[in-house]
Amino acid sequence: MFLGFLQKIDKLSGDKVDNANENKRILYAVFENEIQLPILDITHPLFNASIDEQAYHLSCLKSARSIESLKKMPGFIRNIFVKMSNVDNSYLSGMRTLLYKLGPDLTRGIKLGFRDKWAVKQTSFMGLRIRLRDLCRCQSEILLPQLKQFPERNLCFFNIAGGAATDSINTLILIQESDPELLKERKIEINILDIDTYGPNFAKRCIDALKQPGERLHDLDIALNIIHYDWSQPEALLKMSLERSNWIQLCSSEGGLFEYGSDAAIIENLNHFYTNSPADARITGSLIFDRAHVNPGYLGFTEFIGVQIQYLGLEGLQRILTKTSWVLEKSHEIDTIYTLFSLKKADI
Repeated sequence: MFLGFLQKIDKLSGDKVDNANENKRILYAVFENEIQLPILDITHPLFNASIDEQAYHLSCLKSARSIESLKKMPGFIRNIFVKMSNVDNSYLSGMRTLLYKLGPDLTRGIKLGFRDKWAVKQTSFMGLRIRLRDLCRCQSEILLPQLKQFPERNLCFFNIAGGAATDSINTLILIQESDPELLKERKIEINILDIDTYGPNFAKRCIDALKQPGERLHDLDIALNIIHYDWSQPEALLKMSLERSNWIQLCSSEGGLFEYGSDAAIIENLNHFYTNSPADARITGSLIFDRAHVNPGYLGFTEFIGVQIQYLGLEGLQRILTKTSWVLEKSHEIDTIYTLFSLKKADI
């Protein structure tokens, strides 16, 4: 059962915990079976303390040698390592990804299973935290000028394979920190399009907690909708974007469509979102470097543990865009593994 990765959580006083060293509360939301998990807030000092970009860079440089050494080990040791990686059905599940994004400090009060306790401390998973942080910054930079220019328009996120929607939620947190007035007096929707239910259900509880009096998103008109979605059948995007055609729309997929989806699935989703979305709609996401340029340790690791990655690369994305009406707006690389990007409509 999925909940096996969390054995129990220490007894907490309410849903908030003060950390004497960092002097900022940790807000919790209830997961399944009354388990409480921290709400991932990329502005929290404990989240920022879990990122050491120099250490992550050095880890990436060493990873190629590490995977070669691992391949030379006896079979039973290799099998143990594969099990330690916690891959479910050739990908890392949304809630497990959330756990690794939280990092070792924010998960300190949770009693984890041995494998997750080991994994959450690994420098290699720091890349997930850097990816999330940088994508949220990108998304807030896109939305801030639109929100300022159009105070009368509502705001809509479409999050494909969104899991716990940590990028959408934290983009709102960044906007709220930058200019709290921009989110008031308008409807806000986070639409999670996913085949998973654990992550989206937890996201809904996070929003509920964040809207409580005194919390980050209190008094904001935010709705979180969960849509069962198979990206090989993207018709739901047509209807949903049409119904919100006068809204500010941002479609994102962090660690989802562009990292695991086929070329055909990506093209279909891009074209379906284009049809009814407004002229200033944006798409953001993350992809993996192509095989010729990706960090060799990352390539070796994902192949070793059986993760089915789409090594698209920026050139691959550009090739796909020729079959759509979207163009690359900007991109940002993270240590020859991830590329973050934003797309805009070709006619604006």
